[in-house]
Amino acid sequence: MRYRLKLKQEQEKREAAYQLVLDSYGQIFNAGMTRKEVEDHLRAKSIEFRQMCCVDTKESSTRRSWDDLTKIGEEEVPWVCSENNVYVAFQFADHDEHGARWQADDLDTLKALTIYHQLEGCV
Repeated sequence: MRYRLKLKQEQEKREAAYQLVLDSYGQIFNAGMTRKEVEDHLRAKSIEFRQMCCVDTKESSTRRSWDDLTKIGEEEVPWVCSENNVYVAFQFADHDEHGARWQADDLDTLKALTIYHQLEGCV
């Protein structure tokens, strides 16, 4: 019982730390900024990021552009996966709703910043 309580408290501390990082990004990046502004700032600060479709999976059928992810932490890995990463997700609204799918348009606009947990390298 104590072990579970300790694990829960440790998880809550990590989540609070992730929230602080998210809040600090939120002071820099505002909804409505263009993808170019966001990515130029990340590059200028040497903050690595990657792109993926649809942090919000409910939108995957209607989206045309990528969301950006920057890694802020790692969690314990379940035995079936090689990584359990935590990211700040930069969710963008498509600039061109009729353009080609899965591209990053400099004029896409930032709509939300969220914490995103992703299991990777899973069997």
